[in-house]
Amino acid sequence: MNLRRVLLQTVYPSLCRQCSVVIVPEDVFCDVCTATIKPVVTAFLPLTKKTTLKVFAVSNYIAPMRFLVTRKFAGDVLAARQIADMINTFIPLKNHSVDVLVPVPLHWTRYAARGYNQAHVIAHRLGKHLNVPVIRAVRRAHKTAFQWQQTADVRRQNVKEAFDIAWWYKRNRLDFLTGKHVVIVDDLCTTGATLMAVAKVLAQAKPASITAVVACRAV
Repeated sequence: MNLRRVLLQTVYPSLCRQCSVVIVPEDVFCDVCTATIKPVVTAFLPLTKKTTLKVFAVSNYIAPMRFLVTRKFAGDVLAARQIADMINTFIPLKNHSVDVLVPVPLHWTRYAARGYNQAHVIAHRLGKHLNVPVIRAVRRAHKTAFQWQQTADVRRQNVKEAFDIAWWYKRNRLDFLTGKHVVIVDDLCTTGATLMAVAKVLAQAKPASITAVVACRAV
């Protein structure tokens, strides 16, 4: 650790994002808070009668990971990067075939209001950890109501035609994911309606496999 970093850490120490105790700069939570993170089993969401979407998650939608997810409403870009670090630590994606990461897109109006897409930030940071490219392959075809405000049935209908292949790829390179192992990236999975909708769109490009990874999954 160089002198400048030591001085910065002395004046502005790194704090646990949950309880605010001082931690080493490389960590996100203190040891006590990290110990409360309990792994959740992998979910399998139905895409067709024969295929499912495997969804990996760091934890249930509870503290301390829930804090990082909700920080998107405060414009906390660092929290999104820290989500990627936690995913890289808790989910052994390096043991799986991953060729490309695809973040779940925001509608442009929400992007403008928030200033960034947390899924994009998570994906790009995770891409650096895994040394794989990030492709914005999917676009929001139209704005939808917030999923957390809807019932499960309404959520599925809400995103049924909300996504499409991004224009450039649709016109020029629909084969851009053919034979690739694709991982969809988002911060939260509740019913899985959004992830399934994105996966069905990506299936048009005939990838070898599609899985998803999130910070939290409601169980």
